[in-house]
Amino acid sequence: MDGISRRAFAERLALAVAAPYLVDEVPLSRRERGPGGEVQQPQEPSALAKTLAEGIRLRYPDRLSADDLATITRGIDNRLRQIERLYQTTLTNGDEPDFVYSVYRGVD
Repeated sequence: MDGISRRAFAERLALAVAAPYLVDEVPLSRRERGPGGEVQQPQEPSALAKTLAEGIRLRYPDRLSADDLATITRGIDNRLRQIERLYQTTLTNGDEPDFVYSVYRGVD
C-alpha cells in the first residue's frame, strides 16, 4: 500500500490545525496598515517570536523553506503583540461576562 502512514497523517493534521493560529494575522503584502489607515513598514519580529520560530525550524527542518519560516515568525510575532494588547486591557471588579455559566447537576 502506497498510502500515508498514520504518524505522517497525524503530523500533517497537527500542522494543518496549528497553521491558522500561526499565520492568521500575517498580511498578504509586506506592508501593514497602522492606525488611521496609513501604510507602515513591518516591524522586526521580537526575540521571543524568533526563538519560537527557531524551535519550529528545528522540529521540521526539511519541511519549511526560508519564506515559510519568515511567514511563521511574523505570525507568531503578531500573536504575541495581540496578547500584549489584551494584557493592557483593564477590568474592574464590576465587569461581568456576556453569559452566566452554571454546572448541570441533573434533574432535582
